[in-house]
Amino acid sequence: MGCEILVQDISVHLGGKNILNHISFTVKPGEFMGIIGPNGAGKTTLFQVLLGILEPQHGIVQFEDENHKQVERSSAIGYVPQSRQIDPEIPMTSWDFVSLGLPHKIRPWFTSKDHKAIEDALRMTDAENLSHKMIGKLSGGERQRVYLAQALVRNPRVLLLDEPTSNLDPGAQEKMASVVHKICHETGVSVLFISHDINLIARYAHRILYLTQGHYAVGAVNEVMQSEVLSKLYGNTVEVMQKGSKLMVISAGEDTVSPICYHGESQ
Repeated sequence: MGCEILVQDISVHLGGKNILNHISFTVKPGEFMGIIGPNGAGKTTLFQVLLGILEPQHGIVQFEDENHKQVERSSAIGYVPQSRQIDPEIPMTSWDFVSLGLPHKIRPWFTSKDHKAIEDALRMTDAENLSHKMIGKLSGGERQRVYLAQALVRNPRVLLLDEPTSNLDPGAQEKMASVVHKICHETGVSVLFISHDINLIARYAHRILYLTQGHYAVGAVNEVMQSEVLSKLYGNTVEVMQKGSKLMVISAGEDTVSPICYHGESQ
């Protein structure tokens, strides 16, 4: 079901700044890639390039099926944006909200195929029990799973998730990440998951892409989360420390030690 994503030498310059600087990586079918890094590092900009919203000044992006034939971007991607404003009084059930993601124009009836697609998407996201509840009345974690179901209902080959766990409590964060991991494993869809929480990503991602302004590193979590690698990314001395079961990334100056990333917080 998934497809291979090939990002080749992408550069984006905005406002006189290098946001993305000659970035190359691939994501295999059925691979879960976590994308992390400080605010302003270009994570959302990268998604805009993948979605075709933003044209890079250099480089190309391709989506290929198992036979190495190009796949249309518009039909390949399911996208969950960073934030959505939902009127809490909107008279729309979660089932109806998910139906808006179907890949055809709105029509006055749903086919049996449509019904199955909606029900399958709700089931895959553990949101079946939410189908008749009003979307505006759901908790943050419940709503995020319904957003994910809407992205899945069109049967995408790729899922782009822009900080889907931000502003959620720890339990809801874990639930969302585990649901995405399950979908990736069971369907073979390719996942790119932006997060500030390296510890959450480390539990589920096959590999990570770590972005800083103008630099990047890609590899397994234990390969990238090394002091030597992160010091090169940040351009100064960075230490990776273990505090209990948690990773802590700190920037060490001559007289101070300041956190860069710890348990989901970006400074």
